[in-house]
Amino acid sequence: MRLWPKIILLALLNMLLLAAVMVAFFRSQFRSGPQSLMLGPVQDRILAIANRFSVELSTTPEPAVDGVFATYRQRYLADFFLTNPDGEVLAGPAIDPPAEVRVRMRRPPGGAAGPPPPPPPPPKDGRPPRKDDPEKGPRRKGPPPPRRDAPRPAEPSFFVITRNPTVYWAGARIPVTLPDLPPGTPAILLIRSETIFNNQLFLDLRLWIGMVLGVIAVCVLCWLPFVRGITHAIGQMDRATAHIAEGRFDTQVAVNRGDELGHLGAQINRMAARLDSFVKNQKRFLGDIAHELCAPIARVQFAVGILEQKAGDAQREHVATLYDEVQEMSALVNELLSFSKAGLHPDTVPLATVDIAFAVDRAVAREAFSGATVETAIPQGLMATANENFLVRALSNVLRNAVRYAGQAGPITVSAQPNGGAIEIRVADSGPGLPDAELEQVFAPFYRPEAARTRETGGVGLGLAIVKTCVEGCGGTVAAHNRQPRGLEIVVRLQSPTAP
Repeated sequence: MRLWPKIILLALLNMLLLAAVMVAFFRSQFRSGPQSLMLGPVQDRILAIANRFSVELSTTPEPAVDGVFATYRQRYLADFFLTNPDGEVLAGPAIDPPAEVRVRMRRPPGGAAGPPPPPPPPPKDGRPPRKDDPEKGPRRKGPPPPRRDAPRPAEPSFFVITRNPTVYWAGARIPVTLPDLPPGTPAILLIRSETIFNNQLFLDLRLWIGMVLGVIAVCVLCWLPFVRGITHAIGQMDRATAHIAEGRFDTQVAVNRGDELGHLGAQINRMAARLDSFVKNQKRFLGDIAHELCAPIARVQFAVGILEQKAGDAQREHVATLYDEVQEMSALVNELLSFSKAGLHPDTVPLATVDIAFAVDRAVAREAFSGATVETAIPQGLMATANENFLVRALSNVLRNAVRYAGQAGPITVSAQPNGGAIEIRVADSGPGLPDAELEQVFAPFYRPEAARTRETGGVGLGLAIVKTCVEGCGGTVAAHNRQPRGLEIVVRLQSPTAP
């Protein structure tokens, strides 16, 4: 699973946790009473509505009283009722408040005085206690503390939630003047709503949505630079390791960080530098060995030539076999020299604009194709950025391999075309192809497929390795693909001179 989906899932989980915290916050606020952060504004809003309702109801003629209730119902999307503290309807629609609501409605309108507190017991010695009496202590200043059995003071407004079904109730004591009511009749305005998400009564969704969007914005501002920095650094390391796996050991990770990712990037750079040193030393070692072997092999070839002239008929067959062995050894040394020279300093290879059709014609003319047909389809004027000698050598080795393994299976085609800002050269045959596991290994030095490990058909295993080294020296890439239904295709991808 990629990193971005994990980050998105983590962000969704973060949002779910925030939603759970908000739900818990809502519930705690509804249980906290009028001092809560949410119910405080709700009660202020209910009182303001109740005051407007009281004034409008008191100034409305009796026949239009029901219209006032209908107007407020339409305006606030809730039911409005007018009752006394016992739940008896005074005006408007009929209502039978639930028991929880009636309890809140019946609280007395003011803090009634309870029975007077008992007098303090007289002192044992008949004298009033002094302020500094250590047994009595200092006198308490200020008003006496409230008694526990004193009645609770009346609330100017209240909020109740009833269950099964869930209904939200709000109430406020208001003064009203109606023809059928004696002056001073206590009245309570009840408001009933089936949803808490009522912008004008309870929860102002615009406020809470703004708060949620603010929280999301803060989270994004805090997390986005951090996540972007991590993914950018990991992406750089991913591309760098892919280039290193392709043999481009000059790749460096530009991660300027002081954390673990920065340390990992520095280790990748150190690994690439050491691999580059090892590979160059290996190629230099192979080149030195091949160069040192050239002189003795040349002397052996000269001696075998003299021996062949002086040998009799009985020894000529053995001399011919020896000559073939020496020739194979000479070919191996030449291939080692070519491989080491092509890959020792690829960054110093001069590049220029090369005509692809001309380079392909040189490669075709360079090889002798006995019994094989090579067809070319190269647009005239197609150019690529490369080193012409390296490109011709790479194409010659690819064609030689195609003729060796699939020359009798059908024509070998060489085509080229622009693709995605680059130039692709394809050499395709109709042979048996390769197992999928060997498509990348076939470019490794001294690697030969199991079916090619014979002197008659298999080389020394350096042909495609030299192809890869020459193409990379031209600043390109090479890959092998199996064709359908059969055949192998080598794709050389070079830079276009017109590419930015």
